[in-house]
Amino acid sequence: MNWHYADKGKQIGPVSDEELQQLLQAGKINEETLVWNPEMTDWLPYRQAMGKALPPPLPSRQPASTAPTSNQHPQPKEGICAECGQYFPPDELIILNKASICARCKPLVLQRLAEGAATPGAAGLWRERRKLVTVSETPFPDRCIKCNQPANGFRLKRVIYWHNPAYYLFLLCNVLIYAIVAMIVRKKAVLHIGLCAAHRQQRKVAILVCWLGVLGGLGITISAGVTGRGGLAVVGVAGLLFGVIWGMVKGRTINATKIEGKDVWVSGVCKEFLDELPER
Repeated sequence: MNWHYADKGKQIGPVSDEELQQLLQAGKINEETLVWNPEMTDWLPYRQAMGKALPPPLPSRQPASTAPTSNQHPQPKEGICAECGQYFPPDELIILNKASICARCKPLVLQRLAEGAATPGAAGLWRERRKLVTVSETPFPDRCIKCNQPANGFRLKRVIYWHNPAYYLFLLCNVLIYAIVAMIVRKKAVLHIGLCAAHRQQRKVAILVCWLGVLGGLGITISAGVTGRGGLAVVGVAGLLFGVIWGMVKGRTINATKIEGKDVWVSGVCKEFLDELPER
């Protein structure tokens, strides 16, 4: 199990179960230290996260009569804590450094402000214009990045890469040279994003269509080569390209627009999700 923990207003991790126990024994963390792992929907004190007194899952705040259909995405009326990403009635939130914070997250945020650090959005996320800014391995809040609806605990691990656009000039020389250079200079980030059931299904369908198009196109192209039918080869290539393009457009979740140091700039996140994050 990979754990993250808060230390002097900063998020540290991931660490293993054994390493977390060693930190406790060494006195570097205590039973009140906030911790989180990918199976949790919220940051909790160590003593609770170990399963001794875990609170029950938060009930849905949306009445059954107004439950969204697959074609509707009404926005919740409650406010959202910019630290833990959970929804609360407006009277249970306070404003700290232009961000809404719940009572449970207030001490950690005040500690950050006292140390001169910026107030994070939902466990280490900010917005910069229409881009999301975070760092690798930061856990996303329990909301879909595509429609801002509850993700119900689901997280999709995405490994994203980026390199300076100037390296695309190597394509003018040779595709193979570009591929080798890109593999060497590219930077990598790992993010765990939330997706609702509707967008998870959309992604699965896009991947299926992509594979059907690619494999079908290859099969038709090979058949055309054997039979010598040039027109059939055109159909095969068209099917292959359709599958690739469909998968890239419909199956894409997020994309890195820049990785600099520890910071990662991400596109593909909906406006509603971004609007609930503090501006960097």
